[in-house]
Amino acid sequence: MNGEKMSKTDRMVIVILIFLCLLAATFGVRPANASGPVYIRADGNVEPPEAPIQRNEDLYTLTANITSAADGIVIEKDGITIEGNGHTLQGGVVGNAFYLYGVSNVTIRNTRTRGFNYGMYLESTSGNIIQGNDIAESTYDGISLYDAPNNIVLFNRIEDNDWSGVGLYYSSDNNITGNYIAGNYLGVSVLGSELNSMFHNTLVSNTNQASSDNLPNTWDNGYPSGGNYWSDYSGVDTRCGPNQDYPGSDGIGDTPYTIDSENTDRYPLMNPWIPPSGHDVAVISALSYKTAIGQGYSGNITVYCANRGEYAETFNITLYSDTIPFASKTVHLEGGLTANTAFLWNTTGFAKDNYTLSASADTVPGETNTTNNNFTGGWVVVVIVGDITGPIAGVPDGTVNMRDIGLVAKHFAETVPPAQPNCDLTGSTRGVPDGKIDMRDVGTVASNFGKTSL
Repeated sequence: MNGEKMSKTDRMVIVILIFLCLLAATFGVRPANASGPVYIRADGNVEPPEAPIQRNEDLYTLTANITSAADGIVIEKDGITIEGNGHTLQGGVVGNAFYLYGVSNVTIRNTRTRGFNYGMYLESTSGNIIQGNDIAESTYDGISLYDAPNNIVLFNRIEDNDWSGVGLYYSSDNNITGNYIAGNYLGVSVLGSELNSMFHNTLVSNTNQASSDNLPNTWDNGYPSGGNYWSDYSGVDTRCGPNQDYPGSDGIGDTPYTIDSENTDRYPLMNPWIPPSGHDVAVISALSYKTAIGQGYSGNITVYCANRGEYAETFNITLYSDTIPFASKTVHLEGGLTANTAFLWNTTGFAKDNYTLSASADTVPGETNTTNNNFTGGWVVVVIVGDITGPIAGVPDGTVNMRDIGLVAKHFAETVPPAQPNCDLTGSTRGVPDGKIDMRDVGTVASNFGKTSL
């Protein structure tokens, strides 16, 4: 102020500025990132102690982001949980966001990793759970398991890693489920590893969706739970059932997705897999094992249903022939599970005719998506007893003749399935199939020989 005496106003401004600086120092914005690496030692201590991790017994919660030019967090203690709270571990191209060696029963959840060599690197370790993390921009693998059996990789978003989303190297008996794996050079890379279970993953636009060295692994969870969604799958969905040979769409591709000679997804999903949420029950398919049921006789029908919500549900499944309800059962399913329910359709009182089979699940409280509560399948013909085929295999022609006797003789002593179900007309209870083709069935067709409904 050029030697002039400071005015009262000037002094006030300076005091206010000093006060604001002190206030910022005390309460103000702190650095968003702390530096790494951070160690969780075998005795449970965190080093350095000022690292942004709050410990509550075996729960370690991140309270800020971590930036590191080497490893992010090195875990040396068994049986702990890392809760990320959405915080980010930012790397400098090298190192691992999380490094686990020789530990077990560790859970890592709700973190973000960016820019490390590996997002998660697990070596000589087992029983760990990697859940709900966002892993991207690694220069090698998003998640790498080396000599690491019996781990669970669940509900992670793994994308834009330079090599693979998930790499399994000499690691067996792992469960890779419910992950979104996109934009990697390899979606899933399997080397020297077997007996791993990988299903309900969504693989999108990876340069190579999966690679394997012909050791056997499992790429689906059976029917009707299904396998994985592959964005390059070119199959169609016009059939349903465990063998995809019944009429009707069930959300599963009619042909398998082949990775190599030992690795096939038998039930590729037609749409990206959605984790269970809210209240949502569904009917996946309803299968009549017979295309022809003798009037007054019975046929076996299986309804496959699912609870695609997160809550346990109890609901009714109703079966229809055309629009006529003829059977109902109550089903209880825990969240995220599937089930099959067996029905017996007694055709007494049904006219000889062609019927369309369908099934519906009652709407459960809180359910908003009811479009998947109904399934319409193929046709079933109620016929004269013994008319099981015709000039077109499996399609009755209105007359019991040598074609029918020949078909039941051809499959004599076989069991259903895989034998022709139409041949299983009866068992010890008249008109109720018993799963095998024997003299009762031969006698039933023979006793009706020459009868016609034409």
